[in-house]
Amino acid sequence: MSHFERVWLGMLTRSTKYSGTNSRIVLIVNEDGHESLHHTFPDTSQDDQEQGEANLYELDVATQTIEPQNLGNSSVRVGIRGADMWKPEHVVLWGEQLTGGAILPVGIETDIETSLSTDQTEGNISIPVRSLALGTDRMRINRLLMLMSTKKDKHAGTNSPIELQVSVGGAIVVDFDIPDTPQQEQERAQANLYFVPVNNPFTKGDLTNNSITLRIKGADMWTPASFFLFGLDDARGRPESMVPLVHEPTWPHGSMSTDSSEGDSSVTLTLA
Repeated sequence: MSHFERVWLGMLTRSTKYSGTNSRIVLIVNEDGHESLHHTFPDTSQDDQEQGEANLYELDVATQTIEPQNLGNSSVRVGIRGADMWKPEHVVLWGEQLTGGAILPVGIETDIETSLSTDQTEGNISIPVRSLALGTDRMRINRLLMLMSTKKDKHAGTNSPIELQVSVGGAIVVDFDIPDTPQQEQERAQANLYFVPVNNPFTKGDLTNNSITLRIKGADMWTPASFFLFGLDDARGRPESMVPLVHEPTWPHGSMSTDSSEGDSSVTLTLA
């Protein structure tokens, strides 16, 4: 099995008071007892680990030669480098193989209750991110995980509503309007993370390249930077398996708007 070329780390900070942090966050990966990756995330144009905000980071790990088959429940940890306490809610890690480009889940933690801090009275210095299996095309999908980022260009953000639809055989099985949340929804240079309910469970094998549609419902133009969609085996709680449905590290569709002079009002997303 080929090693990872790139990995992505997505997270959501809790929206409760004092959940955000100015301390740096660390991703640690161990394989067979030796450390393959120890990366401290720098400041970015996102609101990094701010209260109620999502973050999405991409790392080039081709030189680290991280082998997916060597990773288990104790292989991945997320930590902190300071005493400014952080309260994450969700963390997810996945990667792309160097050879063949397969997208593979690595680990996930949801509804995290542990605080992180180098001050032992406030929390732990790191937490494990337990492993996550790759779902098959026949896995029953009961929920979706959707992550995206918006370009940092001027006027890239939008206040227009965004809708995701998934159809199977002409029947709509997902019809999701992104609600108002504590996140900065589709704002310039920001990331977003959402769990999406499924009306009727389906499998990836049920889908075609015309099944998944992203739509904007207003003339306030939006320019995404990246977009990711995964199917989850569980309708609630921490999933055990995840299957990639859409994987666009670089958004290829241009701007979106109901004003045709600014972009397309809807795009059909290609299956990963």
